[in-house]
Amino acid sequence: MEIMHIYVTSDVPEAVLAAIDKLASISAGDGVISGAGEVHPEENSVVLFYEAEGGGKGEVRIPFSSIAMVDEGVHHATMKRTIGLREP
Repeated sequence: MEIMHIYVTSDVPEAVLAAIDKLASISAGDGVISGAGEVHPEENSVVLFYEAEGGGKGEVRIPFSSIAMVDEGVHHATMKRTIGLREP
């Protein structure tokens, strides 16, 4: 499981990010939430895991509608833009 960096949309209040930031092993603020998690397309959300009080494991679900971009731990990537259509 990779550390994910989730860039949320501007309509997510900083108060929500501050509340998420209080959870163990998740950091949040300035429009970014970081923590270990996974994408759940069937639920239209990204799930981040945190250490709950009492030693358990908790989950925070962030709906796709609140996400601008997700970095799933990509270390190196390149993008090439092409112009026109290629005939097969």
